[in-house]
Amino acid sequence: MRSRIAGVVGAVSCLAAAPVMASEGGGGGQSLIEPNFGTIFWTVVTFLFFAFILGRFAWRPMLAALNERERSIRESIDRARSERQAAEQLAAEQRELLDEARRERAEAMAAGQRDAERLKAEILDEARRQRDQLLEQTEAQVQAGMRQARAELRSEVVDLALQAAEKLIARNLDDATQRRLVEDYLADLEKREGPTSPPS
Repeated sequence: MRSRIAGVVGAVSCLAAAPVMASEGGGGGQSLIEPNFGTIFWTVVTFLFFAFILGRFAWRPMLAALNERERSIRESIDRARSERQAAEQLAAEQRELLDEARRERAEAMAAGQRDAERLKAEILDEARRQRDQLLEQTEAQVQAGMRQARAELRSEVVDLALQAAEKLIARNLDDATQRRLVEDYLADLEKREGPTSPPS
């Protein structure tokens, strides 16, 4: 394409230079200053030919290239604008997600603290209940132990009393000892009954 344009431009240059060289050969240096119809004609023809050639082979491709470049730049600007809007939207979404994550973390921490307090209260209540139950069991065991000890003590006392009575009965008591025992028993009964009132 460029070689074709260069060939056309070279041919037109030769055609344009031919009248000038012809006029220079015939009239000397004054021909360039004096108006010459042939020079004007060929200058106009050369100008129009150059305008046509440039318009056909240079301006249209240049305008097309400029339009393409402008379209590419416009598309790049539009793409950059859309990408910026997308980036701003993405940043806004990320901020929302971050705020939501912070809110959820705060709620989770509050819920965890509430659960910890509830669990602490449940553990304390369970510990108090077990303590009260253990105290009741201990007191019941102590009472049972005391009852058993009293029963054992009573049994031992009875056994000792029976053994003492057996030993006492087993001895040969003389009359004086028997009399003294009866008198002691009667005195003990009189002490329990209290003094007798004299008859009126």
